[in-house]
Amino acid sequence: MIQRAAEESLENCHDGENEFRRIWDEVASLSKIRFHQTSPGAVYSFAASVAKSISVNGTETCLSAGSMLNENSDSLPLKEMLDFVRQIHPNNCFIERCSHKAWEDVSALYDGKPRNLEKDTFEFGLQIEKWYGVDYYVSPVDQKQILRWETSNDEEMALHLPRPNRYIPRTLSLCEDLPKEAKVQRIDKPISPPELIVNRRFGRLWWRLDDRYALPKASVTLLFRTATAENKFTPLGWEYDTGAAMKSSLLTKIFAEALAQETYDASLAGLDWSLSKSSSGFTLSCSGYSDRLPELAIKLLVDFCSNLGDGMNSHFTSSKDKAIRDLRSYLVSSRADSVALYYRNLLLSSQGKGVEVTLEVAESLTFEDIVNHHRGIWADTGMVLEVFYTGNVSKKDAETFFVKSMEVIERTQAKVLQDHTQNSCPVSPASALAPGPFERRLPAGEDLELHFASKNPQDENGAVVITYQSQNPGFKGKSLSSEECLQQSAAIRLICKMIREPAFNELRTKQQLGYIVGSYYDMNYSSRQPDFSQPASAVDVNNAPKPIPTTTSIDSLVIYVVSRKESPVEVANRIDDFLLNFRSRLEDMPPSEIEEYADSLAKALTKPIRKLGDEASNHFGKIRRYAPETLIDGSGYSAEDIPWDNAEILAGAIRKLDGDAIIRVYDSLVVKKESRSKITSFVYGNTFPLKAGKPMRGKYVASSIEDLMSKRKTLIAYDSLLGYPTKHAGSTLYNMLRMNKSVRYAAIASAVVGIGVLGTVLTQDKSGDNKKQK
Repeated sequence: MIQRAAEESLENCHDGENEFRRIWDEVASLSKIRFHQTSPGAVYSFAASVAKSISVNGTETCLSAGSMLNENSDSLPLKEMLDFVRQIHPNNCFIERCSHKAWEDVSALYDGKPRNLEKDTFEFGLQIEKWYGVDYYVSPVDQKQILRWETSNDEEMALHLPRPNRYIPRTLSLCEDLPKEAKVQRIDKPISPPELIVNRRFGRLWWRLDDRYALPKASVTLLFRTATAENKFTPLGWEYDTGAAMKSSLLTKIFAEALAQETYDASLAGLDWSLSKSSSGFTLSCSGYSDRLPELAIKLLVDFCSNLGDGMNSHFTSSKDKAIRDLRSYLVSSRADSVALYYRNLLLSSQGKGVEVTLEVAESLTFEDIVNHHRGIWADTGMVLEVFYTGNVSKKDAETFFVKSMEVIERTQAKVLQDHTQNSCPVSPASALAPGPFERRLPAGEDLELHFASKNPQDENGAVVITYQSQNPGFKGKSLSSEECLQQSAAIRLICKMIREPAFNELRTKQQLGYIVGSYYDMNYSSRQPDFSQPASAVDVNNAPKPIPTTTSIDSLVIYVVSRKESPVEVANRIDDFLLNFRSRLEDMPPSEIEEYADSLAKALTKPIRKLGDEASNHFGKIRRYAPETLIDGSGYSAEDIPWDNAEILAGAIRKLDGDAIIRVYDSLVVKKESRSKITSFVYGNTFPLKAGKPMRGKYVASSIEDLMSKRKTLIAYDSLLGYPTKHAGSTLYNMLRMNKSVRYAAIASAVVGIGVLGTVLTQDKSGDNKKQK
């Protein structure tokens, strides 16, 4: 078919040979761009590849070989190309199929009968892979199918030469607004923060002209802040819903699959894109050469806003099938420590009810459900568009892009709302502010344990993941956090740095507990949207206090071991012993060694970012987390208070730490049982299976999903304004706060505006002392 398509294109096209030359010239142009605009990789891998290239291509062309630097439309090897195309024939065609349907089809063909493995000659049928023992089939291609390929007409083939690639950059010049000195790379130059150039109720534009990389590249990110991504509206307001989250996840997969072929040209031209779902909403990201980037981004936005036609049904079927297979196999195919993290996160940060419930929801979804969910997203009139455009782009071009994006969204919302009105469909109230990430606070002095058997009966390994969650909020930035938060976060980061190598040496090298041993510093976030659960119509906006949305940073120390040598309980005991003994090491550590650790960590934190994509991701992460609380009316903050420089501030605080401060934090975080917040997640393999009725070590133990969910209901959100009650606090009052979201948020709102209530339960974070007033 390919041979026929090429030959017929050459024979039948009015200018067939010129078409081939155009394509050859496009390929050469793209290859040259990649060669000139791509930086070498890491030294150790780059050196090896260059050495290999020298042995094959010689010293003169070792770097440029294969980059078509000397090719153009006149150098097209047309005869050689057609000779190669003639080799693409059904007689030397191999087809690989990987799916349940493929396995069922070929199993039925051979009735599951294995071939005679004693014979040396090859036979079609069931095979066994030599090294891993994996079963697979080899069968001949159906001759009827081959005949169909050879005799198919033009309509059946539907093959044609590639059309002109409209995403190839027309120019690689740098922005005219750049000063002369910025037109050369200045990687060591400090990064200036993005500029907020448009700040409206339903849309914000952040922009930064690159003055460090001197590359004709840019990155644009659009965040659609909407509660509909993971929530549904109920009589009590917006609440998390597994169905909504699953529909949003499938929607992003359908969109990516549907546009994969259409945006193939863009990927060839050095443009990348992605659409993802999070607790904040939907994020559309595009990056690559700046010239054609806005065209791609607007096209993707228009397509994402467009109705899902019947042609999307096939993409829904394949996306749903993949999602279901992933969910079914998750707990079986994942490594033991990943499963332990899953159970920990199910208690701490997940708002869903687990993989099993999510699987049931996924299996029940229909294409019509996705279509209705897609309409509901654009029916949310409370949606806020957050755009960050950075790189080789002028301020004027960024503003033009933002205006076009807002116009697309406004047209879409107007059309969807009009259709809802004409069809008498109910419309959910606008979401006030979409929630962000979420985490629960572990109670101090109560060691929690989760014990679960592996879902994979063949897995010999068990795993232990121990997490120490800081009781003090982590450092966000100099305007948003107190000095105490800064010192605490700096100390925890340094402790995690100090403990990593000794933990590996002791548990992995000396004790040889398992082949996977590690520890790391973990930073999570928990967002509070006090008015999120209230529909706009239920609040007297003129008289009710307007709560301020905040994001709390959470520091944790995590240690994990995967082992089949000892039982998970014994492994946990060994980790506990190591941590207790490590305190003695801290006591004996000389100031010079502390200084070495601190200096190493500070340098790592402030190491210059070397890629535009990494810089864009870093900046947008802060915009995503902190824009709502710094830009909302009445907060007393501004865009300048977003912690653009928190890495430098943390590095400075780390360098000032002494041994006493480090030990004090280590004691409260790890050693003192009355103050620490510890959770240990155990997963048992078949070497040391989980035994029913076996006594556990912790104060609270969960060994079933029901136990875990029951405990989860007693945990409060990690919020700087909320804490667990002291022993003398009234239980009725506490239960009202814990169980009733509206009462809890009303109490928080009252605390924010200065009304002294619930003093035994609510404690204001000291970061309030640093808040700037208008």
